[in-house]
Amino acid sequence: MCFVLDVNCVPTLFDPKSDGHNEFAPLLGWLFDHPNTCLVVGGEKYLKELGFFKKYLSIFAELRRLNKITKICSVAVDFETQRIKAKNKHQDFDDEHLVALLCASGCLVFASKDKRADKFIKMKSLYTKAHTPPKIYRNERHGKKLLCDQNIATLKNTI
Repeated sequence: MCFVLDVNCVPTLFDPKSDGHNEFAPLLGWLFDHPNTCLVVGGEKYLKELGFFKKYLSIFAELRRLNKITKICSVAVDFETQRIKAKNKHQDFDDEHLVALLCASGCLVFASKDKRADKFIKMKSLYTKAHTPPKIYRNERHGKKLLCDQNIATLKNTI
């Protein structure tokens, strides 16, 4: 199962002392222990936000070494970002880059604690017909349903 991680949840996923880490621990275990599982990254805004978490560079390096990070072409993600921005100009919608990464990659799962973003992440009108809104991993209970081979997507626009 590949997933897009809300950048705000980087500490939640990787730092055992972080608030909510226990809820994301199954996701972390799945990422490291299950074959064909990866963290999906890409797009100018997403990668810039990810760069603020320098504390976790060694973890990202290890994930890259293990082929557990899949990078999506930033041109494809940024193109989707512009398309999505044009479709939805709501003032609370600031995660267009996340929807764009999901669209450009074909990823089926989004991991986040931000319930405010749910209505936009799940908004069918923001997705092309080729891609439906993702399932959202928020806690350990969701892991029982989402951490399975059925959610391993054939990713698009990989580099």
